[in-house]
Amino acid sequence: MLKHILFLIFSAIFLVTTNAVAHSSNAFERSTITITQSLNYDAKKANINPSIIKTIVRIFSWEIDFNKDLRKGDRFIIVGNSGANPSAIIYTSLKKRIALFAYTDQQGRTDYYDKNGRSLHASFLKAPLKYNRISSEFQRKRLHPILKTWKPHRAVDFTAKTGTPVYSSANGVVQHRKRMGALGNVVYIKHGNTYTTVYAHLSRFARGLRVAQKVKKGQIIGYVGSTGRSTGPHLHYELRYKGIRKNPLTYRLPKQKNVAHDDLWRFKNKANKILNSLNNY
Repeated sequence: MLKHILFLIFSAIFLVTTNAVAHSSNAFERSTITITQSLNYDAKKANINPSIIKTIVRIFSWEIDFNKDLRKGDRFIIVGNSGANPSAIIYTSLKKRIALFAYTDQQGRTDYYDKNGRSLHASFLKAPLKYNRISSEFQRKRLHPILKTWKPHRAVDFTAKTGTPVYSSANGVVQHRKRMGALGNVVYIKHGNTYTTVYAHLSRFARGLRVAQKVKKGQIIGYVGSTGRSTGPHLHYELRYKGIRKNPLTYRLPKQKNVAHDDLWRFKNKANKILNSLNNY
């Protein structure tokens, strides 16, 4: 009887230990996408779940231009389970490493944060310049001051003195920097995978600003002017979500998120364990 009881106790201990080791092992299981052609091509070649590819594009698009930044030999290391939300995803290249870790908040929403508990995407400025007044708001129908016809005005016009600095509303990549018909001197900036801002009627561009350049929130990109079809110095400012113009004054833009303070220690501990497991990888 005693032998039978001891056998059951040792069996239980063995199973618990085995399960703990297996769980620990699964927590740091990893697969790698090595870029040879493109993210989609190489991810499929590595048999990566398509939902993970979508997650990679969503969480890294604020720092990586997937059409221009990726080079042969760059890697995405996926740590943890093979579902849509692995424990961590790490991008490595010759120049940098970006490590993001999963965190589920009290509402059950999972997102990715750096080792300090901050998301990659920054919040947007309320306005991209110091202005005197708003001369024209976002509206479906407006009498155009020059054409004298009723047209939609899917932008906000900020009146300011010629030469007033204009700032990038958030971190992004310059898509266009050119003279464009009625908009005059205009800059388009892409923010992540879904947002674009447009800055028009500029008197001039910031020195050194070029297409494909990465810009930071609050960085000067140009100066107020009256180029193109304009009645006076102002900034014509557009906000686009997935190509659709939104009202910059009322649209709820994403804010930079952080891991909850009460969970931060556990989050950092988990992130460091994952990073330590990759030291020789």
